[in-house]
Amino acid sequence: MAYTAELRLALRAVHRASLVTKSVLRSLQNNVTAETKADDSPVTIADFAAQALLISALHAVYPQDAFLGEESADALRQNEPLADRVWQLVLRAKEEEEQAHASKSKTGNDVRVGEDGNGNEKEEKEEASLAYPESKEEMFELIDRGGKGEVTGRGRVWVMDPVDGTATFMQGQQYAVCLCLLVDGVQQVGVIACPNLGFDIQGPLRQTRIHEDLVDKDGYGVVLSAVKGQGTYIRSANAAGLGEARHIDLTGLESKQLQHLDFVEVTLGKTSLSQPEHEAVASALGAPWPGTIIWSQQMKYVALTLGATDVMVRIPKTVDRFTYVWDHAGGHLLFQEAGGMISDFNGEQIDFAQGRKIRGERNWGMIATMPGLFEHVGRAVRSVLDKRDG
Repeated sequence: MAYTAELRLALRAVHRASLVTKSVLRSLQNNVTAETKADDSPVTIADFAAQALLISALHAVYPQDAFLGEESADALRQNEPLADRVWQLVLRAKEEEEQAHASKSKTGNDVRVGEDGNGNEKEEKEEASLAYPESKEEMFELIDRGGKGEVTGRGRVWVMDPVDGTATFMQGQQYAVCLCLLVDGVQQVGVIACPNLGFDIQGPLRQTRIHEDLVDKDGYGVVLSAVKGQGTYIRSANAAGLGEARHIDLTGLESKQLQHLDFVEVTLGKTSLSQPEHEAVASALGAPWPGTIIWSQQMKYVALTLGATDVMVRIPKTVDRFTYVWDHAGGHLLFQEAGGMISDFNGEQIDFAQGRKIRGERNWGMIATMPGLFEHVGRAVRSVLDKRDG
């Protein structure tokens, strides 16, 4: 099936990056070394190490592919102690994988059970180790392949956010490790790991509320994946790998009454979105607001995909506002392949071919919900925006 090899590699790379982020969280939870980005959100060593690991694994197999990520290596080049800590994380990850392979080879256990594109089990030979940077300078160069990337509308581009939700990551709450393959600006493969999410993948959808404190303290959470036209799947994660895939299909769920809809919202306060108008949309439908509070944008898509919340609206305060492509690429694909609908306020699909930013001039706002609810929410949004224009 299409993109089977890309999906398999993306799952392995995201899983390895997730192990690194979780190790940082567990060892430094009360004293995380952080830099500060221009938007004042913390950037930990986990961001840099995870991006280096993701790009290294992918670039070795697909050397002609391009990359786009949130971080560049500029801060590392200017801060040798920080660079050393990131490099040590990368070396530790490489050592751990080599030890795991050596252990399997020693026992003769070089065959594992994997999944094909549809999540069906099949027996396959253990794959070679992922590629790792050979030097600190190579690590810098790999990180810069993403951080200096600009183009998303031509060819194959891997978009990533190594740690989406850094503020809650530092509090030991929810965050996501995100990877998406764009081909000519269209999402084809999406993989999102939620290393802290304590979610029973075999449980019934919609009956588990996802929130910041639903933390998998002992394990490694879950990983969701989707390939365009092939559906969405969820797997449990552990130190050794990923569990059996479960297909996620929201289309068979009964639509909720409007007054019972759960609106997923960011923590109340500083945001580029018009939260009073979000509240007005919910009020127009007779629904409570806010509903589920989740900081990470990509975790919002995960919550929608798992039926743990019902509606997401994004009403920018002004049309010149923008959002970053790595906050949405992959998450959109997961929800859409599970049966959800996403568009801007004009009914247009979100354009991922604009480069690093999704601009309001091209895509004004965003609505995400199930098909049976989409028109209701859309009308409520338009009625609220009409009052703004009036």
